[in-house]
Amino acid sequence: MSDEQPLEFESGLAGDIAKSIMTPGYTATGVIQIMYYTFYALFATLIFMMVMTRGNPHVIALFLIALCLFVTIRWFIAELEYSKRQDKKE
Repeated sequence: MSDEQPLEFESGLAGDIAKSIMTPGYTATGVIQIMYYTFYALFATLIFMMVMTRGNPHVIALFLIALCLFVTIRWFIAELEYSKRQDKKE
């Protein structure tokens, strides 16, 4: 005797996060955008640190690691979207 009703999520970032957690296969675009902006802030900070430390090798290494991580995440998200499009075609 349980009345199961579909979950309703509030709009905005909090709702987008909740929907991405509770819905299989759903990719939260708001969360992805915030992640991109966070990476941009990280890059700006590391570039500022490279200038202030006159090219410290440790800061350069951190910048390269962050850049590789960012590129890898963007590639992975693109592959997820491609996979979703392929599934819809079938």
